[in-house]
Amino acid sequence: MTSRLNLTGFSEEYLVHIPEIDEQHRTFFTLLDTMGKAVPDLYKPLDDEGADAIIDVLDELRDYAMLHFRTEEGYMQEINYPGLAKQKREHNRFITDVIRMQGELLNGSAMPAIKIRNFMHDRYRDHILNLDKPFGKTYKKIKG
Repeated sequence: MTSRLNLTGFSEEYLVHIPEIDEQHRTFFTLLDTMGKAVPDLYKPLDDEGADAIIDVLDELRDYAMLHFRTEEGYMQEINYPGLAKQKREHNRFITDVIRMQGELLNGSAMPAIKIRNFMHDRYRDHILNLDKPFGKTYKKIKG
């Protein structure tokens, strides 16, 4: 039996009401869902082939996150957002965690893909809800 898993994906609760950022968040969740299709069973420890597949997905997620974070930080700079430094720290930590996970997989870690997927999903969801949404409100107050 194979276990394929799709997330609930992007939902209204994640809207920050800045169209470009909302669209990028949607795309990130779509990319994250590809992890659920990259290996036959997310709950089994990864073999070399599965690790390679997940590393490839993490490459895509990392690259897209870097693009997204630059976009988001640009909006923050535009309004001199006081939370920009904290956002940058969190963005850097996210990228560092992705690279760390890739390193663990390259070094033979047999962790199940579900652990990686859940970690990425939970971190990204929490980031949107706790940091991006408050920024979105501030941006809308200033920019209308």
